[in-house]
Order: sequence, then structure tokens, then C-alpha cells
Amino acid sequence: MTLLYIHGFNSDGEGWKAEALRRQYPQATVLAPDFPADPHEVVSQLARIMADHPDMHTVIGTSLGGFYAYWVCAHYRVPALLFNPSMQPHLTLDGRGIGQFRTWTKHRDYHFRPEYLPLLAALGQAADASIDTSLLRFFLATDDEVLDHSTLPAAFPHADIRHYDAAGHGFSKFEKVLKVGKSEGWLCAPPAA
Repeated sequence: MTLLYIHGFNSDGEGWKAEALRRQYPQATVLAPDFPADPHEVVSQLARIMADHPDMHTVIGTSLGGFYAYWVCAHYRVPALLFNPSMQPHLTLDGRGIGQFRTWTKHRDYHFRPEYLPLLAALGQAADASIDTSLLRFFLATDDEVLDHSTLPAAFPHADIRHYDAAGHGFSKFEKVLKVGKSEGWLCAPPAA
């Protein structure tokens, strides 16, 4: 079983969430690469990963990584777990996400440019046009201090959407969700044909 974890804005791949995935699913190959700021480069990197791992079981994304996991789900028909996803990053990153940044864990310097916003909008529109919502599971913190998820249930009426109190935008209950996935069998089960 191969799992792909896609980190969020200003984050790195090899952090505590990747460690939690490996701890809860020791039998799985967990891929947790660092992704660049440029959406073209992210999509190219994701295409290489998917080509190298045709057995991809599930993609997991948080925040901006949830948006990219959504895109992978739509493009490759791979089940996705979306934690506090930024479903419209072209809007949520406009202004506050533009500029020079350094990631929290590895201190990678990067520049998020305004021209990335229309690229993100186009990726989202393409994913919306081909998404199979039965492949999506949303995990939303009721106290997310960064993103408003109030419109997601109406936008995805057939998706599995679960709410968690006191998890924050960083989704501190990530490992708790993984344990639920193990007990209920939905992450260990093979994807539907």
C-alpha cells in the first residue's frame, strides 16, 4: 500500500503528520516529499510520483496540500483524505500568501508569486469538472482559524464530511483520524474498482 502525503502552505513533507502516517500504517510506503511554490512544478512533481507509483492507494493533503490532493483525486481517480483543505487557494492566498516565506520545519526559502493564483484557479476548475465525490473524505476543524469550511457540505453533498472540535487549522487530531480509519477499515481497504 502506497500513501502520498501533500503538505500545506509554508510546510514541509517530512513533519509530524508523515510520522503519524508511518506510525499508524507501518506496512505502507508513505511518500512525503517537499513541494515547491509554483503550481506548474507541483503538478509536474505529482505526475512523476503517480507515474512511479501506479499502485497509489490514497492521497492525503492538508490545507493547500488538500487542494492538490483534490486535484490528484480528480485527475488520477485515487481516493483522497482532505484535512482543512483550501479549496479555493487562488482566493485564500491572494494578498496574505504573496511574497517571500520560509517553511516552518526545514526553513526552505521560497517565493509565492501573484501569477500562481490564476494557475491555481484553473487547476481547481479542471478538478471540479471531473471529480468523483465518492472518492473524497473531508476532515474539518470547527475552530479552523485560517479557512472557512461552511460551504463545503453544500458543495460536496455526497462526500464523507466529518467535523472535529479543538483541532485548529493545523489539525492536531490528525493521528486520531488515522486511528479511526484503521478501526473502520476505510484507509486499509483497497480502492473501489
